[in-house]
Amino acid sequence: MSTAVEVAQRAGSAGAIGRAMAVLDCVGGRSGPTSLAEISRRTGLPKSTVHRLLGTLEAQGAVRRASAGYVLGETIKRLSDGGETARRDSLRHLLMPHVAELYEATRLPTSLAVLDGRTVVRLVTLYPRTLAGPVLRSADRTPAEETALGRLLLAYRPAQTTLEPELVRIRRAGIAFQEEEHPGGMAAMAVPITARPADGAAAIGLTGPAGDLVGTGVEALLRRTALDARLTLRRHQAALR
Repeated sequence: MSTAVEVAQRAGSAGAIGRAMAVLDCVGGRSGPTSLAEISRRTGLPKSTVHRLLGTLEAQGAVRRASAGYVLGETIKRLSDGGETARRDSLRHLLMPHVAELYEATRLPTSLAVLDGRTVVRLVTLYPRTLAGPVLRSADRTPAEETALGRLLLAYRPAQTTLEPELVRIRRAGIAFQEEEHPGGMAAMAVPITARPADGAAAIGLTGPAGDLVGTGVEALLRRTALDARLTLRRHQAALR
């Protein structure tokens, strides 16, 4: 059952506030605009009710119209960015030693990333000067489907009832690999670092020529680093709240 539907069901006894929360949850659960019809379908609310709620939320800056529907407005973003930024800063602070150790052991571009909707956000990337070009041409925020880090994180999103076959394979294997993710034939692999389930997951990944990633012992080192990082997060769970 999707989160939007669950929120809508709870909203049945919560009046207008509950229904508004269901609409916001639906709009915020996607990286792109959500149409009125889609919001109505996912929440189970009548279109007329959704239209009225969207008008009220838009007047308060909680949502705004986009070309193909509605997205979260600046008011909601201001409220959420502070807590999310603090959590990401804590992740970066706690896991930077693991990122640095993996980079020093492999001398390959090493990234720590989290998911924001269907966008992968790289919190930090360490890389050698010789590979600066491909790394610097990669954005800090990228559609998740286009990267090993992103697809890995999509596979590990919490409260998922159904997954695409490829994401099922990634979750079962505990690793994502993508050839030619970067210009010049650079490949990438990523493994999960699970934080508190309610907060989703972080992932750590490596970029380099496919020959440097496959059959060289790098995968085992990546997995071991992720395990060590996971233990660090468990010891410092309070810092992520």
